Amino acid sequence: MKLKDQLESFGHRMRQRLHLDTLGDAIRTMQTAEVDVHPEWVIVYRTAGGFCCIYRGKAFDFAEMLDIQIWSEEMDVQPYYIGF
Repeated sequence: MKLKDQLESFGHRMRQRLHLDTLGDAIRTMQTAEVDVHPEWVIVYRTAGGFCCIYRGKAFDFAEMLDIQIWSEEMDVQPYYIGF
């Protein structure tokens, strides 16, 4: 019986030290948070040397369409292609 009490006490101390309760609350909050289902649109157009778009006032040049796809996933934007 004494071992059981010691293990429970140890588990309680470890949860406090590692902040496992706070971590669990944060994970539950992140899981229930709404995901933005409407990403921003970015107009991508063809240039002589590749592709270009303007996002939040900055111009981005891309050599290949694959570069655009990777960038749009990283920035969480939806590309809209014109001039193809």
